Amino acid sequence: MSTRMIAVKELVPGMAIGEPVLSANGKVLLGKDVVITPRTISLLTMWNVSHVFVNSENDTLPDTVTPEEAEETEETASAENGLTDEFTDFFKEYDSLVTTAVQTFNFIRNTNQIPVQKLKETSFSIYSTVLSTGPAIMDYLLVSDYNLADKVTRHSVMVAFISSIIGRKLKLSDEKINILCLAGLLHDIGKLVIPKEADAEARNHVIHGAKLLQHVSVLPQEVLLTVLQHHERMDGSGFPLGTASDKIHPFARIIAVADLFHQQAYAGEEANPFPVLEYMSKDLVDKLDQSVCQPFIRYVRDCLVNSPVLLSDGQSGQVIFFNSNRLDKPIVKTHSGTIIDLATTKNIVIERLINQEYLANVN
Repeated sequence: MSTRMIAVKELVPGMAIGEPVLSANGKVLLGKDVVITPRTISLLTMWNVSHVFVNSENDTLPDTVTPEEAEETEETASAENGLTDEFTDFFKEYDSLVTTAVQTFNFIRNTNQIPVQKLKETSFSIYSTVLSTGPAIMDYLLVSDYNLADKVTRHSVMVAFISSIIGRKLKLSDEKINILCLAGLLHDIGKLVIPKEADAEARNHVIHGAKLLQHVSVLPQEVLLTVLQHHERMDGSGFPLGTASDKIHPFARIIAVADLFHQQAYAGEEANPFPVLEYMSKDLVDKLDQSVCQPFIRYVRDCLVNSPVLLSDGQSGQVIFFNSNRLDKPIVKTHSGTIIDLATTKNIVIERLINQEYLANVN
């Protein structure tokens, strides 16, 4: 059966996927012949997939099929043909967590009150997802920064995820990681209540956040310290107090790494973690806790091997090896089969991560 490429926004329930839809790291999101329903379209939008291949024949759903039957058809096709269980579970949970965080953060914005139990439940769910997903979690997070909510909420949820991963890598206890995850979720809480006239002063959100939490007695003290100190740096160059070295709480040092990585890796609409890893490993040696930073850099680097990327010259390819002295310039195998060592090739850099569907489209 022949296939044709179509924009996700133009999909009609009843169409069938013509070629597997893959993530940026090559994992199957939707398998061949999965029948499109409204829920499928929502999933594709959440996964930031812009185009898919569909079967050219039987593009429309018969008028006699009800929405309930369409959903049942999708569930059957997904189970039989390719909606990977681990991806289904992760993105369903991620969507739910972000939605819950939006509601909780809106409550804080409107009332200046902290629903501690709800926040603890959300952070516990985030850490539970990290535990249940296992080593593949970073692969998913590198492609899951979708426009599901406002920037502060998305960033806070992602920092909580990344901090939990770091906590696991550092072999912290489950009890400590749960608190760390809560601190990650709340690290930018001051941005929800900061007066508009204070927006230009970056450090104000830290102070406002600490003030908001200082009288919430049921919160662990580590959370308040982390909110106050996550912009402090090991050499004393951070804010708001210029605290240095071991006077910075260990959780704040972890959040500092997670916060900086996510902010810069997703500075634009697309993810490009490669220059961020280089920047963290070379330029921030004196500013970030290296006992936290280096294990995290190695972990993300390993997750990025085999990732499809778009190069600045328009070629697309796959990362096959990292140069230890230039993390932003790995060795890439292009779609045409050419091996390019970006460390020795002038004027070509990685523009961003891409998904396999995009790679098939541009070549």
